[in-house]
Amino acid sequence: MNSKKIIIVTGLSGAGKTTALNILEDMGFYTIDNLPLGLEKSLIDINLEKIAVGIDIRTFKETKDFFNFIDLINIAKVDLEIIFLEAEESVILGRYNLSRRAHPLKEKTLLDSIKKEKEIFFPIREIADLIIDTTNSRPINIEEKIKANINLQEDIVNLNLHIQSFGFKYGVPLDTDLMFDVRFIPNPYYIDELKNKSGYDKEVSEYVMSHRESQEFYKKLLEFIEFLLPQYIKEGKKHLTISIGCSGGKHRSVTFVNKLAEDLKINSNLNIYVSHREKEIGHW
Repeated sequence: MNSKKIIIVTGLSGAGKTTALNILEDMGFYTIDNLPLGLEKSLIDINLEKIAVGIDIRTFKETKDFFNFIDLINIAKVDLEIIFLEAEESVILGRYNLSRRAHPLKEKTLLDSIKKEKEIFFPIREIADLIIDTTNSRPINIEEKIKANINLQEDIVNLNLHIQSFGFKYGVPLDTDLMFDVRFIPNPYYIDELKNKSGYDKEVSEYVMSHRESQEFYKKLLEFIEFLLPQYIKEGKKHLTISIGCSGGKHRSVTFVNKLAEDLKINSNLNIYVSHREKEIGHW
């Protein structure tokens, strides 16, 4: 088995194929929707390790075409998994009526088309690695099922976490979800030998963290953030920005941002990005 992984997302029209592909794209897969059968070799040869392919009734004329597609991938010894999406007939009927789109099959009625599609897909459903009924599912429920059942060798990044420092004197940042004020901590700016340094300098960071209130606040801040992150991930949030501000955005806030990022980096489910706003816009 080579290192390439291909996930085929298939199932009934209107059952949520696009949603599943979007979830896999967020998990690091290169996604292709409605790939024409016959391009299997290109799919195998392309220099991508994680590929998710959407296949629906428009892609093949007979069920045997789908199985031939699967056979060629298996012969190449590529790690393959199939996700099959379905929903109750009444729900799919309602989704089509709401979207006002035509069903790919042109039976006498929309319900006849849905029933015919179920019949065609039955053998494919039987070989699926994961079957998801989206009748009463929100996107977060589909995401949870995919992440719980799809076999990935590496850890999944569940949240992109941006931690930034800023100075209140230059205005609060607009791109923030959580904001914390550390201006209650003694300011290194008023100490001559620290004034022209920043939170990157050991002398400044040690001074900032030497105070009892700094230590107590940081302990509570870290516990608070560690509690919140799984809750945000559970609700499907993909990006979170934490902003920590002091007067000029140079000493205290920088110290806290760097320390917080360091302590959170052991969490493999996070992609952490650190920035210091006032350094970037020239206030240092």
